[in-house]
Amino acid sequence: MKKTRPNSVSVLPSHQSQFKDKPILGDAGSLSGPAGFVGRLTFRRIVLGAGGLLFVYITISTILGSTPEHMRRGPVASRPESDPYLDIPRDSDSYNNNNDRDIYKVAPPPAEIKLPPIGKEDNTNDVVKKNPWSEPLNNNNKPADDLNLGTGGVGSGSRGEVPPVVDNNIITGSEEEEEEESETVQEDLDQSPLAIATRARNNSPATYAELLSASKREFDFATALVVREADLALKSEKVYSVTNKNQTAPSDDIHDYLSLSKYYWPNPKTSNGLPYIRRDGHINPEIETVEDYRLLRTMIREVHMMGMAYHFTNDKAYLDKCVMRLKEWFLDEETYMNPNINYGSLQKGEKLGARTGVLDMFTIFRVFDALHYLKQDPSWPQDLIPGLQAWFTRYVKWLETALLAKVERKGNNNHGTYFDVQIIGIYLFLGRTEDARAVAQSALTNRIDLQITGKGEQPEELRRKTSWYYSVFNLQALMTLARWGDDLGVDMWHHEGPQGQSIKKAIDFMLPYAMSNGEGWPVANIKGFPMGDYLKCLQIAWNIYGDEKYLDAIAQLEPVIRQDMEAGKLKTISTYLCDMSTLFEGNARGGQGLIWHWCLT
Repeated sequence: MKKTRPNSVSVLPSHQSQFKDKPILGDAGSLSGPAGFVGRLTFRRIVLGAGGLLFVYITISTILGSTPEHMRRGPVASRPESDPYLDIPRDSDSYNNNNDRDIYKVAPPPAEIKLPPIGKEDNTNDVVKKNPWSEPLNNNNKPADDLNLGTGGVGSGSRGEVPPVVDNNIITGSEEEEEEESETVQEDLDQSPLAIATRARNNSPATYAELLSASKREFDFATALVVREADLALKSEKVYSVTNKNQTAPSDDIHDYLSLSKYYWPNPKTSNGLPYIRRDGHINPEIETVEDYRLLRTMIREVHMMGMAYHFTNDKAYLDKCVMRLKEWFLDEETYMNPNINYGSLQKGEKLGARTGVLDMFTIFRVFDALHYLKQDPSWPQDLIPGLQAWFTRYVKWLETALLAKVERKGNNNHGTYFDVQIIGIYLFLGRTEDARAVAQSALTNRIDLQITGKGEQPEELRRKTSWYYSVFNLQALMTLARWGDDLGVDMWHHEGPQGQSIKKAIDFMLPYAMSNGEGWPVANIKGFPMGDYLKCLQIAWNIYGDEKYLDAIAQLEPVIRQDMEAGKLKTISTYLCDMSTLFEGNARGGQGLIWHWCLT
């Protein structure tokens, strides 16, 4: 029976094992005689010989010649196409064998190429080389040689002027202009923000290590004070509510807010003391008989401090107490306050409060600042902020429409300024950003231009008996407004009125008197020159304006204020968090980090 050949050839250890016992060309069973002998010997030798010759050829080609492309690149499946780290250049010349090549041998330096000076003779070929940049132009404003560059082209002036002669030792014409331009560029670089900041940093009185040390210590001190205040608030069990008072407003509604006018006293000329008379600068202690004002301000301050403490410690106890206080004052059925201040700063015997009572609520933005921290906690009640927004929607409607509020808004002193501070904070809490921006924009004229002179005086505050206090007080309001302006894209810090009126001018006007403890103050002032609040203004002013005189003043005033705190004459506070947040958020829009609107109040 005739055997058949396999259909395919597999790679086996031995080329003979595949063909063992298989009929091949020249086998005795298939060919006989001389043809069989020749066929048998020829086929085996052809197979072996061809393989040997191929091996020898590949070996010799690899040693003496270029490697074939398909062998050089390797298996396609295992080589990424155009891999710069694997592919070998296809330029066969790069792989020509060079028996003299020594890869460890340092190549000799290239021969020096000497170029003759422009316009001088080349000693090599004795040909004079002409400089087309120095060739005179003919009457047609063309080069005299055959370059024919043309008017305004390379080598000619843009208007056909004769180009300056180039000399290796003399700088004239365009090169002189280039040098002047280079000097101008260098001057511009010297006045760049980076150059200025670098010089200031090099002149710093403290090393970076000293800065880090002081910063960490001040931060620890400031946060410890915040936590101490928050812990005191946490322990308070007193109910903060307008329903606590033992007398009601003329409306006879216990939920109506009531406060008494602090500068009005009983009339000594009448039996019942009515009508009350004004004694500016002298506070009537009778105001403490109605607690609404004191409780409102305490609630605002404690919610803010507990919100800050929660931010730094993540202690949920602060959050829970804030929730309780906010519901207690604004929302709970038994203790809520009506959303108006119709009876603020009431003078006894009157049926309605005074416009000045509107200011009682101006620090409310401290609550809004705290809410930025508190609302991020997953346990924060989701219905609380909508409830507060509903209350303030009604309250801001009162601010916009009530007669008392309208009169207060038109005030051309600190009352008008603080009205703006209050309503901007509420507008932003309610999402009425454009209304807030309109207030900030109008403050440039209504507050800065109208309340400050070109010399920096604040005339309406200087008329007060406590003129220093009120000048600082209004300055705090203006700077707080400027902080709101940062959030709203209105730059109040650097605004100047027609006569040069500005916040900075107001700060500068007070500075020499602060340094001399009020000596030479131009108007009457009955209660001295307390520097604590003015120092706050200086610290923020330094961070905003970078004026060295502010830093010098801080260096002189701060140790005095610290001594008074240590002696118990002043409440111990730290402005460090305010100062640092000023650097990060002052003069920048949308500050939603460590907010410092409250720092000045």
